[in-house]
Amino acid sequence: MEIANQIVNWLSLVTIIIAFVISVLYQSRKNLLPIQLYIIVSIVANLILNIFDLLPIKSSYKNIEQVSFNIYSLLEISLIYYFLFIRIKGKWFHITMLISFLIFISICVIGWTFNNKLFFSFAPDLSGVEGLLITVACLFYIYEILKSDLNIDLKSDANFIVTCGILFYFSVSIPTYFSWYNLHYMAPEFQKIIILANSIFYTTLFISFMKAYICPIPSQK
Repeated sequence: MEIANQIVNWLSLVTIIIAFVISVLYQSRKNLLPIQLYIIVSIVANLILNIFDLLPIKSSYKNIEQVSFNIYSLLEISLIYYFLFIRIKGKWFHITMLISFLIFISICVIGWTFNNKLFFSFAPDLSGVEGLLITVACLFYIYEILKSDLNIDLKSDANFIVTCGILFYFSVSIPTYFSWYNLHYMAPEFQKIIILANSIFYTTLFISFMKAYICPIPSQK
């Protein structure tokens, strides 16, 4: 199962690189600039994680892997929140997102400042909270789209496709992170299967980005 997870992780990296190439070919999609930046950050982060994942578990360099993941999480929620924030129109939705984002960032900074070990370790609950916040923000955007009077072809709207891809991945990853330790001690083999499935879902996220870049953005009325 470990080998299967590593293979899927490298295939996922290849998918992300392809997504980046497509984003370069479709540079006219200026509305997807935050997503292109997210793709670039994901390439760097996943390359680091995949390389260090090959090292022995007790290697002293494994800390670098966790630091990279923690920094990646901050950049991840920042870019995705920015993408959604500039598209969401509701005042209270904006306020809710800003408060949620500031609280999340504050928890990370304060926790890492007062306990250095946290910065060099994996905190699945924190990743679960991140997924929950991103999921809620996606629901804000989708709610506004469905309630609006705009004539939008959702099947070919880049913003909507990206949001659905983000919503799908982060919503299904929430249970994995919140039950991480329970699965690790009670059902380690099942946890590996869940991790594999989560990696596959992560890959579909970038496939949705590809589709968003390729699909023409319809005119709105």
